[in-house]
Amino acid sequence: MKGEVEHLEKMSSPARRTDLVAGQHPYAIILTCSDSRVPPEILFDKGLGEIFVARVAGNVASASELLGSIEYGVEHLGASLIMVLGHSKCGAVTATYDSHIAGTLPPKNIDSLVKAIDPAVTEVLATNPTGTKAEVVEECIVENVKKVAESIEVNSPIVKEYLELGKVKLVKAKYDLATGVVTVLR
Repeated sequence: MKGEVEHLEKMSSPARRTDLVAGQHPYAIILTCSDSRVPPEILFDKGLGEIFVARVAGNVASASELLGSIEYGVEHLGASLIMVLGHSKCGAVTATYDSHIAGTLPPKNIDSLVKAIDPAVTEVLATNPTGTKAEVVEECIVENVKKVAESIEVNSPIVKEYLELGKVKLVKAKYDLATGVVTVLR
């Protein structure tokens, strides 16, 4: 623990900030939800310049800006890991589930998030899941992470090329709000 604290202090120090003025070289890109309970820098004990973070509700990569950010991190910053990180009790996925069941869409702009997440909800519901709403929503969260990772590979020629060359790895994961554990998904 002491070593981790010293590392974080060093990586967040004024000297580190000065070192990064000339440029950044993060080793990982993390696409995660904008939920305030899921800050990747804190979850993974990382300081300045270590990870390149893209955040949007529901951790979707449908906007060209997000995909462009990921491509920039891979191609120009040299990141060798992309992580799509979902989390338990995701409000965006829950809202999508509710919207899907009700057959309605939320107001403009939020509807774009719901439309992006809905394929995961549709797929889970097509399997006739059993369990409580909360349990089904958790299945939807996992499926959303998988679909987002797949969409990054399909919609980004840069990421696809780097994956094929073995220059980058794409990882799917889920953070549990209650336990603080990040689980890598298959």
